[in-house]
Amino acid sequence: MALSLQQVQKQTQRLIMTPQMQQSIQLLQMNSMDLEMLIRDEMLENPFLEMSDDEEATASGAEDAVDAPDAEPEVAELSGLSDEAAQDTLTTADDQDFDRESVVDTTNWETTEPSDPGNQSEGSEEFSNFAENDVDWGEEFADSDTVSTGSGTREEHEEHDFTTYTGASESLYDSLLRQLHLSILADHNFEIGKFIVGNINNDGYLDSNLSTQCLMLGYPAELVEPEHAGSVERVDNALRHLLAKLRRGERPEAFAGMKRREVVARIGAEILGLSFDRVNAMKEDELLRRFIARRLKRDYEDIADLSAPDLLLETIAFRTNATADQVFDVLEVIHDFEPTGIGARDLGECLRLQCEEQGIRNRILYQILDDHLSDLQQKRFREISRAIGVPEDTIVEVFNTLSHLDPRPGRSKSKEEVQYITPDVYVKKIDGKYLYFLNEGDAGRLKVAANYRRLMAQKAKRGTEAARLHAAGVRNGSIAAPTADEKEQIDYASEKYKSAIWLIRNIEKRKSTILRVTEAIMEYQKEFLEKGIEHLRPLTLRDIAERVGMHESTIARVTTKKYVETPRGIFELKYFFSSGLETDDGDAASSRSIKELLTQMIEAEDRRRPLSDQKIADMLRKKGFQIARRTVAKYREQLKILPAKLRKDV
Repeated sequence: MALSLQQVQKQTQRLIMTPQMQQSIQLLQMNSMDLEMLIRDEMLENPFLEMSDDEEATASGAEDAVDAPDAEPEVAELSGLSDEAAQDTLTTADDQDFDRESVVDTTNWETTEPSDPGNQSEGSEEFSNFAENDVDWGEEFADSDTVSTGSGTREEHEEHDFTTYTGASESLYDSLLRQLHLSILADHNFEIGKFIVGNINNDGYLDSNLSTQCLMLGYPAELVEPEHAGSVERVDNALRHLLAKLRRGERPEAFAGMKRREVVARIGAEILGLSFDRVNAMKEDELLRRFIARRLKRDYEDIADLSAPDLLLETIAFRTNATADQVFDVLEVIHDFEPTGIGARDLGECLRLQCEEQGIRNRILYQILDDHLSDLQQKRFREISRAIGVPEDTIVEVFNTLSHLDPRPGRSKSKEEVQYITPDVYVKKIDGKYLYFLNEGDAGRLKVAANYRRLMAQKAKRGTEAARLHAAGVRNGSIAAPTADEKEQIDYASEKYKSAIWLIRNIEKRKSTILRVTEAIMEYQKEFLEKGIEHLRPLTLRDIAERVGMHESTIARVTTKKYVETPRGIFELKYFFSSGLETDDGDAASSRSIKELLTQMIEAEDRRRPLSDQKIADMLRKKGFQIARRTVAKYREQLKILPAKLRKDV
C-alpha cells in the first residue's frame, strides 16, 4: 500500500470541559481539609477573595442591603437542610449567577453567565464601564483594616506557651545514624556503615531480596520489580522505551503488542547477551542472579549457590568498593545497635540476635532457626520433631520462647504519626429525627472583598451612566477611551472577579451535592444508625445515583476521602457501599455486617479449640445467612485473621 499525504474531513464527538466544570469536579472530590488548603492558595493569588468574621459578615450584609437594594437575596446556609430546602435556596450553576455576600449591580458588563474578558473587544460595554480611572485609592481603602508591622507593647502580642511544643520524634534512620557516629567505625568503614544504615527498611531489616539487590546495583525498578513500580501503563511504557534504547534505533511503538514478560525477556537477552528463548525459559530467581552477576563482573556459577543474605554482602561490597569480609565486620557492629535485632538480613538472623542478647543458649533453638523456621511458623511441630529427633514438647517450648521476641524491631522507632480525621458531614439525632450538617470550615466564610466589590459597582455605575449619555447623543469630554495599561488593569480585575464568583458558586454547589448524597446514604442505612453495624444493608453507587438523580461517577467523587460522623462513630462514606448475601427470609445482608459477625465470633472463641472456617460458616447459616466455607475464608483473609491452626494456643 502506497504512503501519501491526504486531506480527510470527518465528524467526531468530543467532551470538552469548561474551566468552571473542571473546577467543580476538582472541588467535589476534595475533603474539607483539602478544600481549605485550596481556598488559602486561591486567596494568595486572587485579591478579590477574603475571609469574613461573623460580625463582619453581618455588618457587610446590612451595608450591602443599603448600597444595593435591588440585589438578589443572600443564599442561605445549607447545613442541616434537606434536599427540598437545599433546592429552594440553591439552583444549579446554569440557572443562577451567585455571590454569597451580595450580587453587585453589574449591568452592561456582567451577565448571568461570566464571560472571558480576553474576548471583549475594545469598544465593548465592558470597557466602557471601566473607562474612568480617576479613582482616589486612599478614599477607597480608608475604611479597610490596617495592620501594624512595627513593634508594639508586650500586651499587644500573644504570649506563646513553649510547654505546648514537642520535638519531632526520632526516626529509625536518625537513631541508627546517631549510633553510627558514636561507634568505633571510621573512614571507609564509616561510609560502609552509612550505606548499610541507609538501606535498612522500616521493619529494621537489611533487605536481602534479589530484586532489592538489583536496585542497589542500578537496575530500574520497572525491570526487576514491575508489580511495585507504578501503574500498568507507566511500567509497560518504560519497559518499551528501555528495550528500544537497547536495540539502538527501533521505536518503542514497535513493541506495543508484546506482553510484559516477553518485553522483560527481550531486555534480559540484550543485557546478558543470551538468546531470547534461553532467557524466556529462565525462572525469575535465575534471571535476577544473572543480572547481579553481570554487574558484579562475576560468573553466574560463582554466585548461583550463594544464599541471598551472603550474596547481599557481595552486592554491598561492590557498591562501597570494599570486600565482603569488610562489609560483614561493619554489619556486626551495626547488629549491636538498638533496638536489638536491627540490620538483620532475614527473620532467622533477627531472632538469633535477640536470643544472643538475652543470653539464650539453646542448641535446638538455633538448629530450628537455621533449618526449620518456615515449619515453625506454620506450627508443624510434629514434622520438626521427627526431623531433628527431639520430643514435640521441646519444639513447643522453643516456639513459646521465640514468640516473645520482636520480629520487626524497627517498628519501635518508625512509628507513624497519628492522623486525626476531620469529618466532612455530621449526622445527629435531634428530637427523634436525623439532621445533617456540613463541616464548612473556611469555605463558609469565603466572600468577595467588600472594597473591591464596591469599587467595581462604582465602575459599573459610571459605565452605565456613560452609555446612557452616549445613547442620548450627549458628549462628555471627561470620559476618555481607556489606554492600553488601563485595558490590562480592567481585564485583570474582571478576570479575578469572575474567578472569585465561580469559586464561591462551585463551593456552594459542592456543599449541596455532598449533603444530598449523604442524606440519601443515611436514609438507606437507617437501620445501621438505629441498631449498629450488624444491620448494614448492601448498597451500590447506582442505588444512590438513582435516588439523587446524579451519575455514578459523581457519587464516587463525593464519597471518596470524605468522612461522616454518626451516632455509631466516624466512617468513610465509601464504608456504606458493599455487596450483599442472601438470607433465609429473602432479604440481603451486607458483606460488612457478615465480617463484623465473623470478627466477633473469632474474638469470643476458645483459643485452645479455635473455630474452623467450616464451623463459622455453619454458625452463620444458623443465623440465617446463606454463606459457603470458601466465602468465610475469603472474608477472614481480607480481615487479616490467621487460620484456625495458627490461632490455636499451644
